[in-house]
Amino acid sequence: MTVSSVLIIIVAVFFVIKLFTANPVEGTWVSEEGDVTLVIDDSADMLVKDGDISARTAYTVDKRTKVLTIHVSEEGIREQAEASDGSVTEGQIRDLLESVEGTYDYNIESNILTLSEREYGNQMVFEKE
Repeated sequence: MTVSSVLIIIVAVFFVIKLFTANPVEGTWVSEEGDVTLVIDDSADMLVKDGDISARTAYTVDKRTKVLTIHVSEEGIREQAEASDGSVTEGQIRDLLESVEGTYDYNIESNILTLSEREYGNQMVFEKE
């Protein structure tokens, strides 16, 4: 009886911790048009893919205010272009990352991620893969 009670408490604590510390936008998200894919992992960077071009960039998420900010650095663009050995140019990476760069209010409902740009109100809709 004591062992099962302790086990139940441990499982409950695990789920409560997981609920409040998990990254809500983690996963692979494909845009509604199918052209851009965001692969967001639990670290502080994401992979942005568009066809044959893909690039990594930093992001921050504020779960309390439901804000996702995607950061792009010139140094990161340059490093990725050099690492590709000429298969992708800095301009291609910059164009890809600048298409998603910004601060967004996010909303997730039934595996649909909606990013609403805070400044202009434009929306991007992604479906979880």
